Amino acid sequence: MTTKTRNISLFDFQGRPPIYKALPISLQHVLAMIAGVITPPIIIAGVVGSTPQEKLLLIQVAVLASGICTLFHLYGVWKFGARLPAIFGVGFAYVPTSTFSQNVGIVAMTKVISRSVLAIAGLFMVLAGLSPKFSAIMTTIPYPVLGGATVTVFGMITMTGIQLLIKDELSARNVTIVGLSLALALGISQVPAAIEQFPQMVQSVIGGAPIVVAAITSFVLNIVLPSRSLADERREREEIARADAAAAGQGSDA
Repeated sequence: MTTKTRNISLFDFQGRPPIYKALPISLQHVLAMIAGVITPPIIIAGVVGSTPQEKLLLIQVAVLASGICTLFHLYGVWKFGARLPAIFGVGFAYVPTSTFSQNVGIVAMTKVISRSVLAIAGLFMVLAGLSPKFSAIMTTIPYPVLGGATVTVFGMITMTGIQLLIKDELSARNVTIVGLSLALALGISQVPAAIEQFPQMVQSVIGGAPIVVAAITSFVLNIVLPSRSLADERREREEIARADAAAAGQGSDA
């Protein structure tokens, strides 16, 4: 009779490590995501002039939705759910469908992908979302602190994007795709007159959304430009050099 060994690895998605190992990393994920979760409802409540009670409710819904969405995508239901080691939450669109890049960064640095670790963070967010006192505490956070946290979040998002870029080799093709996509996205956002001759529908789609311009440009260039690695480019240069040398030799013989 064989005895099934329990998987307690932190570095396995199916691993179930002991609570004393899982809890510190779970709390790290909660602290990383909390600013990104509560900032949108607080800002939106201030813009629309919500009452304190409505602001509390918005925060509760945001925190609760983030926790539920995280658990849903960790474990899934039938054929639905990402089943990935990620923390999901709300944004300014108030739709809990995106991951938090700062939590992705934690996973990348620690290599801890245990579903149980992230589930503890999700459970904490669910319990916090059901507690009005937690929401009340969040409303006492000064705006400068929220601003600093927001800057940190966007900084981590930027670094995550850079990490994704440098994972692939920086060939001339890839540099062209990234450079042109960023240039067009930032250029059109700063000079909207550049697309004023386009139909109104096109202007409304890409005019105020640099990320859309960057996505479309990179997608098209990735299809149009021939795929060439650094090794391919090196071989091409060597072939050109040999051809030039051969042509120079023939010229001297003549």
